[in-house]
Amino acid sequence: MALKPDKKPPNIGRSRDGTANDRAEVRYFKGEEQFERWRKEFIQHRAYELKLAAISKLSYDLVDYQALLTREPFPDLKLTDYSYLVDEAKTKAEAKYFYPVAGKIAVIIGLLGILAILFSPSVLLITAALGVATAVSLFFTMKDRDNAITQAEQDALAEIARRNEQERLAFEEARRQHEEQENSRIIFIEQLLAGEPGAVRSRLDYALNQLKLPVVVEVDIDFYGNIFFVKVWLPPKTVVPRQACELLASGRIQYQDKDARVFNKQYFELCVAIVLQIMSTIFANIPSFQEGYAAGMVKSEFSDDCVISLKIPREKIDNVCRASNAIAAMQAFDAVYECDTALVLYPIDMLQPPEWEGLEPQLIKSLRVRIFK
Repeated sequence: MALKPDKKPPNIGRSRDGTANDRAEVRYFKGEEQFERWRKEFIQHRAYELKLAAISKLSYDLVDYQALLTREPFPDLKLTDYSYLVDEAKTKAEAKYFYPVAGKIAVIIGLLGILAILFSPSVLLITAALGVATAVSLFFTMKDRDNAITQAEQDALAEIARRNEQERLAFEEARRQHEEQENSRIIFIEQLLAGEPGAVRSRLDYALNQLKLPVVVEVDIDFYGNIFFVKVWLPPKTVVPRQACELLASGRIQYQDKDARVFNKQYFELCVAIVLQIMSTIFANIPSFQEGYAAGMVKSEFSDDCVISLKIPREKIDNVCRASNAIAAMQAFDAVYECDTALVLYPIDMLQPPEWEGLEPQLIKSLRVRIFK
């Protein structure tokens, strides 16, 4: 067993042979990389084992469809306040006339100044004539400015009305789409509560695709009336690690073969947990189902065999999922399975709904779902 190298690389300057120091340094860093790989490998192995074990913790989260029948209200219309556009338009229109008005006022003041400095009858006559002309021009400029401001205000109000109308139209369209979606949603729930096959199939497909399992599982579901029958194609034994993993104090990783009974129990518990998780998901999402049958199937070289078979009425599924783990839940009701002392599962005859005997096959609705998250 190799010892974990020191945290510091070997003292390079202590040896006279530079080549030997280089080799020691290479061995040191290779050793560090190896320990890091072992550590990551151990963490990955442990995480996978915990992931397999976690599925044995069952849950039953019944969907409250009665509460979902309440329509979601659409929010009230809130128009945007565009009043600032009026002030901006008036300010912009007024700014266009600032220099013309200011210039003419400056001319009048200048004429008064000239008259005061150079007062004479002729100057008075000239400045009076120019002043009157400038004042008249200023009057019309001021009038044009007022008209421009009024027009700008009216244009801004029209723009506000146009924008608010667009918002109202967008609001009405959004409310119409919301009402359509709400109508479709409530109709779907009503059909689901009534057990309408299309709604049941759609909800089953959605709910099972949301189920999180650590391995790939395919299920074939048949349903008719208030009874369903599900075939769960169980994963192969290879999904369960054959060896237990341990990280030694030296930093090395060590694998040990699991006892055959421990290994088979782990696989058995995984299979039972998968079957019960699927059944609880179906019961939780399909309110019209009152009784369910399940068959845990394994594919062999020559045939497909059922190794776990069970029947659960709706009123018991909640208690079943309160068990501490999947095996305890399995033992709480009359599940059918056959195994030896090493917990190796053997083929059995699957339970099937006796109510379906003699039923025309086309009346039974079917669905296949592939689950993996």
